[in-house]
Amino acid sequence: MKSADIPIHDIKPLLPIPEISIYLFIVLIAVGVLVLMAGLVYLWRWWRRHKKTDPRIGWLKKLDKMDLADAKRSAYIMTRYGRLLAEDKRRQEILSQLLPRLERYKYKKDVPPLDDETKRFMKLFIEMCKDAL
Repeated sequence: MKSADIPIHDIKPLLPIPEISIYLFIVLIAVGVLVLMAGLVYLWRWWRRHKKTDPRIGWLKKLDKMDLADAKRSAYIMTRYGRLLAEDKRRQEILSQLLPRLERYKYKKDVPPLDDETKRFMKLFIEMCKDAL
């Protein structure tokens, strides 16, 4: 018998192999885009929190929010932020007239309410600071 006449029974036909590499590539690209977008959002939020802002704007907001009914606290706030905001001659002059008026509202346990003239000086100073910024 010749070898060509013998049937070979142990060799099986080739099986089809599913081609999923394109799907893996698409998933990999999608995950990459999502990670990139998440990183950009994180950087945007970090930048918004840490960007440099003018501190004078924050000081002026604190002076605006100041409660004039609490005379002692108002005197301390005006003294602290007023000294920081008095940059030109006019504001320094107003502040130099205002600080002696505020002395009687500080360093005491019980203080009287702010008088009208002191309130006017405080409001004038705040308006001058708003105009300068």
